[in-house]
Amino acid sequence: MDESDSMFPAALLATDHQELDGLFLEGEDALHRGDVDGAHSALDRIWMRLAVHIRAEHKVLFPALAGSGAEWEGHLQTLRVDHDFFMAALAASLQALRGPVADLPLIEVSIQSIRDRLTAHNALEESRVYPLADSLPSKQRQQMVGELAWELAFLPDRYRRD
Repeated sequence: MDESDSMFPAALLATDHQELDGLFLEGEDALHRGDVDGAHSALDRIWMRLAVHIRAEHKVLFPALAGSGAEWEGHLQTLRVDHDFFMAALAASLQALRGPVADLPLIEVSIQSIRDRLTAHNALEESRVYPLADSLPSKQRQQMVGELAWELAFLPDRYRRD
C-alpha cells in the first residue's frame, strides 16, 4: 500500500483481507499434511484475525456508513449474517480439531465452505461497501483509517506468541 492509499479505508481493509487469505493457505496446508496441531494453531490465528477485522467493521466502518441508503442497509444485513457464520463455523472447526479423533477431511470441507463464502463476502465489501467509506469527506476518512488501523492492530497476546 503506498502513502496515498493510507488515507482510504478500502485499501486498509482490502489489505487485511489479503493477509487473512494467506492465513487460510497456512491452515489448509497444515490440514493437507495431517498436522493437527499446526492446523489448530493456524485456524486459531484465522479466528482471531477475522474477529478483529469484524470488530473493526462493526465499531468503525458500519456506524460511519449509517444512513448511506437502502442499498447499504441491505448489504449490512448480509454482512452481519456472514460475520456470525464465519465465527461460528471457525469455532466449530477449532473444536473438531481438539476432539478425540479429528476428522481432517470433514474439517477441510468446512474450511473450504468458509473460504468460499468469505470470498463472496469480501467481493461484496470491496466492490459495494468500502467505496462508500472512500467517498466520505477527507477528514472523516482519515479519522476512520486511524480508528480502523488501531482496531486491526489490537490482537490477543496469543496471536503474537504462535
